[in-house]
Amino acid sequence: MLRIGIDFDNTIVNYDGVFHKAAVELGWLPEESDKIIGTSKEAVKNYFIERDEEPRWTELQGIVYGKAIVHAKPFQGLIRAIHDMLADNMLLFIVSHKTQYPIIGDKLDFHEAAKTWLAENGIEPHISQIYFCPEKDEKIQQISDLHLDWFIDDLPSILNHQQFPEHTKGVLFDPDGVHPAIENHSLARRWSDIPHILRGE
Repeated sequence: MLRIGIDFDNTIVNYDGVFHKAAVELGWLPEESDKIIGTSKEAVKNYFIERDEEPRWTELQGIVYGKAIVHAKPFQGLIRAIHDMLADNMLLFIVSHKTQYPIIGDKLDFHEAAKTWLAENGIEPHISQIYFCPEKDEKIQQISDLHLDWFIDDLPSILNHQQFPEHTKGVLFDPDGVHPAIENHSLARRWSDIPHILRGE
């Protein structure tokens, strides 16, 4: 029985448009900015960084990962992929690098917000265990401790981490095609590809 680990933010949860929507509602971005900079997370981040407003970007992340997560959706094909993996008797685990509270702004509990989102989107019942790790090194250690056969993540820095367990194969989830393939790991642009990768097809 294969043991599959899955990252949470930007792997399960699709935040397309959510950062932009929240920033506009706060008055931090002009409404017509969608036509100028786009609505992606990276576009909004770059907008604030280029204006030397990194604290505002940090606060916005706290808002989106807290109360505004309700506007986010699962990535297309995720639910079907989960059902396919379960049909193949795979055990699913979520392991996420996620602090419990924001650095700036209202003290919203990110862990509870994420668990609520998983439940409301019908994902939580299919997951054997959920781990939110405040530090990146804790996430890597948890991946190792769970003896996972595969781990799916949107960040090359996780799969390339020097402590990433040798016995775990990685799948880099890259729906926007911004990363090159990683040596010794697989690359997936869509969730519909992932069950095939895990089966070795």
